Amino acid sequence: MTLTTEAEHKAAVKEFRTLATDEAAHYAQLLVLRDAIHAFEEANGHNPGPPTTVAGRLQVEMFKRRLKQKQLAQLLEVGESRLSEVLRGRRPANVDFLRRMYHKLGIPAEEVLELTA
Repeated sequence: MTLTTEAEHKAAVKEFRTLATDEAAHYAQLLVLRDAIHAFEEANGHNPGPPTTVAGRLQVEMFKRRLKQKQLAQLLEVGESRLSEVLRGRRPANVDFLRRMYHKLGIPAEEVLELTA
């Protein structure tokens, strides 16, 4: 499968999301769509690169681990309001928070430090 237009890409992403609700039943189709979507995005500069902020990195972790904000707060052992403020940019991540990202989420220390620079 090859996607050549933005409209085809958009339709493929929509179909992927629909099929992903029952991954086991649609596994083969999902792989084909995944590869086509990825190829189109790479060819058209859709690759956003790694996150450059603490909030962005946390959002990536939430997506990868399929966590809701409340679950991430529990995993980091911080209050939901504190996490919300960091995610919205209303509160900077202090050293304790960054340490928790390293210890609880396994994000490499070098990466955590680069996010704060």
